[in-house]
Amino acid sequence: MHGYFPYFETRSITFMRILRSGLRSSAAALVAAAALATAPVAQAHDSVVGGNVVSDAPLEEFPKEITLEFSAIPREGFNTFAVTDTNSGDVIFDAEPTVDGRELTVETPEGVNPGPGHYQVGFQITSSDGHATRGSVPFDVAGQAADSSEESTTGDPVADAAQNASTPWKWIIAVGAVLAVIAVLILFAAKSRRND
Repeated sequence: MHGYFPYFETRSITFMRILRSGLRSSAAALVAAAALATAPVAQAHDSVVGGNVVSDAPLEEFPKEITLEFSAIPREGFNTFAVTDTNSGDVIFDAEPTVDGRELTVETPEGVNPGPGHYQVGFQITSSDGHATRGSVPFDVAGQAADSSEESTTGDPVADAAQNASTPWKWIIAVGAVLAVIAVLILFAAKSRRND
């Protein structure tokens, strides 16, 4: 009977090795799962959070430069701004912006001043995560041109009223002058007949 003990002892050692190996594999799997569970969520593409054209109120004049501030620092290269007239769809100008931290800026070309209107600045940038991001920001420009044109169209109400009021008197004077001439001619003709 004692000859069987080594056999059982060997089987016991083998079982313990298998058990320890299984425990190590399970522990490794748990660590991997925990790492995945606690890994940071990938950030979304950079979005516009500010800028000199981001405003609820119209701008007083067309900006000399356009700056957009993003939620993270975009990467250099492959960045483009394009400013368009939203009414006509015409592209006013496009340029590659300079990157200064989270702010991207383009200068309006010299001589470009479309005046009052509705515009948008479209952008294509390389986000901080390396992906291309596209979008647009609308903005309005007010100014005096629209007011001046409106004034020239409507005119001066007081002057218009005075001119309209003087028009009937002009007709009355003209008709009176014609009647006076006719009366003089009739009197002259009657006098000529009496002399004959």
